[in-house]
Amino acid sequence: MLLGKITGKSSTNTFTFLTNQEANANKFQYIKIKHREGYNVLAQIVELETQRDGTRATCNVLGYRNDQGVLKTLRIPLGLDSEVYYADDTFVSTVLGLELLKEQGAYFGVLEGREKIKVYLDLNKLITKHVAILAKTGSGKSYSLSVLLEEILERGIPLIIIDPHAEYSSLKYPNHKKENFERFGIKPKGYSKHIQEYSVDVQKNQEAQQLTLNAQNLTGSELMHLLPAKLSSAQIGLLYSAIIDMGKITDFEQLIVNLQLEENPAKWTLITILDYLRKLNIFSQNPTTPQELIQPGKCTIINLRGVPQELQEIIVYKLLLDLFTSRKNLEIPPFFLVIEECHNYAPERSFGEVKSSSIIRQIAAEGRKFGVGLAVVSQRVARLDKSIISQANTQIILKLTNPGDLKAVSSSVEGITAETENEIKNLSVGTALVLGVVDTPLFVEVRPRKTKHGGEAVNLLETFNTQTEEPTTGVPEPSKGIFNILTPRVSKEELQHTKHGIKSLKTLLLPCLLLNCKQQGTHFNLLVNLTNVHLVKDFDHYTGEQLYSLEKLSEKERKILDFTKTSTTTFTAAELFSKSGMQFSEIYDIFNTLLKKKYFEKTGNRYALSNIIQSYLNLNKFSCHEKNEFIRITHDEIKEPHVTKEEVKALLGDFAEILGAKECYAVTYKAVYP
Repeated sequence: MLLGKITGKSSTNTFTFLTNQEANANKFQYIKIKHREGYNVLAQIVELETQRDGTRATCNVLGYRNDQGVLKTLRIPLGLDSEVYYADDTFVSTVLGLELLKEQGAYFGVLEGREKIKVYLDLNKLITKHVAILAKTGSGKSYSLSVLLEEILERGIPLIIIDPHAEYSSLKYPNHKKENFERFGIKPKGYSKHIQEYSVDVQKNQEAQQLTLNAQNLTGSELMHLLPAKLSSAQIGLLYSAIIDMGKITDFEQLIVNLQLEENPAKWTLITILDYLRKLNIFSQNPTTPQELIQPGKCTIINLRGVPQELQEIIVYKLLLDLFTSRKNLEIPPFFLVIEECHNYAPERSFGEVKSSSIIRQIAAEGRKFGVGLAVVSQRVARLDKSIISQANTQIILKLTNPGDLKAVSSSVEGITAETENEIKNLSVGTALVLGVVDTPLFVEVRPRKTKHGGEAVNLLETFNTQTEEPTTGVPEPSKGIFNILTPRVSKEELQHTKHGIKSLKTLLLPCLLLNCKQQGTHFNLLVNLTNVHLVKDFDHYTGEQLYSLEKLSEKERKILDFTKTSTTTFTAAELFSKSGMQFSEIYDIFNTLLKKKYFEKTGNRYALSNIIQSYLNLNKFSCHEKNEFIRITHDEIKEPHVTKEEVKALLGDFAEILGAKECYAVTYKAVYP
């Protein structure tokens, strides 16, 4: 399609042309011009102005591909009166080099206005040379990042995500909305088998495993950096004196004891700070290891929801320091690090330093040498350290309107022109400006997520809508209500497609109890199905270990049981005689009583803890990592519980400390046959 002819000035970089009256020229449209030397040149309209003589388009020259397939810039300007044509999809894709990335690239979306041109981001460049995703809140930054994470998960590259708002656990579940899936050529998919989630607070984040940090062999400088307070010179002297006596820090309690022996009154403030750090329970002699967090084919989410900001900074600093050190020592494989809300962990220096700033700057500057890729995500670009933004070779920019943020982008990102800066303010949700993929900025319509979106705002109107439709038939309608629901992994519609010969599926709600427990120093969550009194092991079917009611123990019976709890082999009454301080005949009678109460089992002349008690003593193996939320759900039946919340707590309370309990419902389905 002929759009017009070049008029006025023409340089090797820019030109203008007068559009035909019937031509439909648009801003940022790709155009093709025949050069006098015989090759076709790709250009882009960057501005349109209507004048008396018609509409004039100002264009930037993007270049051409030579016979060797190399993108070249012009050395000779385009001739005046050269005809300007609409550039076809194949020509645009070839000159921009998008086809070259198809095999190894990450499918990110389609070129805006060109639905047939898929945009692939160079994964190798993305991961090894860092990426920045910048946008105002609600513009789709976490959505766009999740699209990239899906592509990275498909390749089995180890991932670790610093997630302050618990947005990315939704990567476990497929996207049931399926909007525009056919148009973009994708299918829903969940990655639950590839996701492992950790948190320092599993009571608030019950879907996560317990995260603990390494407290062993801390140096004095590392400890001072971790302390959530600034120390005086006297306190620094006291701290180093106590550390020298210990050699290296292996135990906070011993360090506090050493400080208590000092005569300087400045010790008390320091002891209070150390005691606060100790009681946070984030440091352990048996920490979560880097090898557990970084594994091929796994995505590890560090869920920091509900954790105070000053504590988040300490966690991020220590965690990233240990991971980066382990990678430099070749103890873990290369990995890709994602930091959401990065301005909170590495702010611009004018906004002040935080604990985690230094290690993030170091990873941004040195990570690529050691195989550590970095993605920084921020909604407050002006507050984010500019040196970190400048280290990212790929930038994905969504809508920004704050003048300070726009100025920060212009000063930190190469390739931003006045035209593209103005256009950033007008980007629609779902459209991204991508720089660093090819030699020119690309406006990309981001493809839908295969996984469920976890960053959506809660729709209060929809959740609490009490309006109901009048039944149109005599058949009883399913009930609707708001319940605390354990998020189903598979939708009812998807499950129905897998069942053959059924008429429909009924939705049943099973009453459950979600418990936060502590046993042998470990925090974890348990899910109890109150209809059959099982600890849920198979979440899809809500079956698992049977909870047996146990008879209460006397004080002496409990004392004997405590002596045997740590035993991994069989034992006799005689072996506990000297430990207990009781008469032998008394111990023998207690052994027989515990046998009747099913606490012990007998093998010949020896005793052992019963399988029932072994289960109670190792409740952590039944830990549940499922998420609950209040949602409005249509259901056919609510099952009745067989035990109460108090009965379950009493049963488990003899073996674990119950820190919290939530009543909730699990969703299951019952097939209805014709």
